Amino acid sequence: MIAIVTDSTAYLTRAECSMLGVRVVSIPYTCGGVSYQETYCDQNGEYGALLRRGEAAATSLPPVSAFAATFEELLRHGFDVLCLVISSRLSGAYSSAMMAARQTGRGRVKVVDSQTTAAGLGFLIRRARELVNQNFTLDQTAMMLENMRSSMGVAFSVDKMDSLRRSGRMGTVPQSASTILNQRPILGLRAGRVVSLGKARGRAEQIAAMIDCVPATAKEIAVITFAGEEKAVAARIVEELARRFPEVPPVLREGGPVLAIHLGLDTIGIAWICA
Repeated sequence: MIAIVTDSTAYLTRAECSMLGVRVVSIPYTCGGVSYQETYCDQNGEYGALLRRGEAAATSLPPVSAFAATFEELLRHGFDVLCLVISSRLSGAYSSAMMAARQTGRGRVKVVDSQTTAAGLGFLIRRARELVNQNFTLDQTAMMLENMRSSMGVAFSVDKMDSLRRSGRMGTVPQSASTILNQRPILGLRAGRVVSLGKARGRAEQIAAMIDCVPATAKEIAVITFAGEEKAVAARIVEELARRFPEVPPVLREGGPVLAIHLGLDTIGIAWICA
């Protein structure tokens, strides 16, 4: 038996986690000096209103002990453990999970760096459940998921670069990138790192540029927003994606506070998988 563990940036609902048999390790964050725990995407409260106050906000590493406690409980119940986490280029969750695996796993815990997050991580989790249900071994499942990473992609854009600059997670994006003169950066993830995919002038170009990133071979597509901040834009993107990919109806996904702190509530993204 194989149990699946992930971190809270997969942004699954409680019902989805129950259906998929997934355990979620929370990533802590603070806002205005108060500590919180990110959890299922439908149970993060009014995090948008909290972050809009403009008070100092930051995220923390999920402690090794949080992963270790989850692994130990599952191992005691006879499970091997497959742990899929946010890209190691974006968070220290991978390091925490690896340390916990070494402490508790005895070779029965595999940690996979998803090289993505949010809906992209959710895609991998669903593929993991399919593979586990087909009785692949822990090692086989981990290897196949690692191979699937190259079939995935994320494109996203922000109205302001301030949050991303403060986060220190700009990857190869030039520090000079800005949203002045109505220019919006189009960003993506490559091998788990934030990269620049270009610029767009105005909202219409921004939407078109992100949609153009989605390959014709996509099998699943999701649009991600945070606290309803870009709800109208998301609706336009979903409508255009549905027109362009009639066989692959896009789904709208809610993000959460941890990524919102690093990217900004005005972030909107598209994730896809071709495998």
